Amino acid sequence: MTVLAYELGVHNSRVILMKALAILLVASCSTLFAHENNGRGVKAVALADAFVAVADNPWAVYYNPAGLVQLRSPQACVFYVPQQFGIPLLNTKALAGGWNMNPCVIGAFVEQFGFDLYQTTDVAIGVGIVAGAGISAGATVNVERVAIERYGASTNETVGVGLLGRPFDNVAIAFALRNLTATTIGVNRERLPQCLLFGLCFTPFEDFRLVSEMEKDLQFPLVIKAGIEQKVLGFLSFRCGVANNPDKFSAGIAIQYSSIEFGYAGYSHPDLGWTHQIELAIQWDTAD
Repeated sequence: MTVLAYELGVHNSRVILMKALAILLVASCSTLFAHENNGRGVKAVALADAFVAVADNPWAVYYNPAGLVQLRSPQACVFYVPQQFGIPLLNTKALAGGWNMNPCVIGAFVEQFGFDLYQTTDVAIGVGIVAGAGISAGATVNVERVAIERYGASTNETVGVGLLGRPFDNVAIAFALRNLTATTIGVNRERLPQCLLFGLCFTPFEDFRLVSEMEKDLQFPLVIKAGIEQKVLGFLSFRCGVANNPDKFSAGIAIQYSSIEFGYAGYSHPDLGWTHQIELAIQWDTAD
């Protein structure tokens, strides 16, 4: 009994320590990890989040709603991060989908991050339309609920907008603005991240893509990102990317069988190591 009590005590101490460490990491997000956004969707994560000019799956709702017009048929995906920075308490579960309603495309996602002491829930809905002359536009409304044990919960709404243009068949140029409403949080009215993004996507060959992006949070230094995607044998995709502020390397792979795709992506933090994520996506091919 003494040994069992000792082991239970050690286990509880470890749990408490992990929770304390997780809380410290979350609390420092506005400073140390201001640009350490895990990202959403394995394709975007593998490309170091240089996705504003790609935006060709349901996660366009977050990155650039103008890209939703590229969804010709209904799509849905389940995204899971078992542990961020190697900490099991920092896990993410998300579901996204897109539907072509002609003449617009509707997209939505719901995401939950955290654990019992600190948890965030995001729900967003976006719409993309063709504006003409090879240009599409879109907007997203995002509602975020933050719940902290013993401190209660708060809900905040933000709006994002985006543009996507194709001056040439193999070149895409995109712009997006997150938190257009300059929403603030807390009694100190601290502004939530407000970011300007500009991206390029170049497809010199049918199965090969180069992407680059600049992201500027109004309160932090410029972030530069770049990525490569290569498709092999028609069903296998390899992706990698790099970014700065902080320095980040990412990589991923996707395997497609019929209308189902399984993907993996991981990215490295210079101090905290690797974060891994997986995704399962399905597409209903109802387009003419």
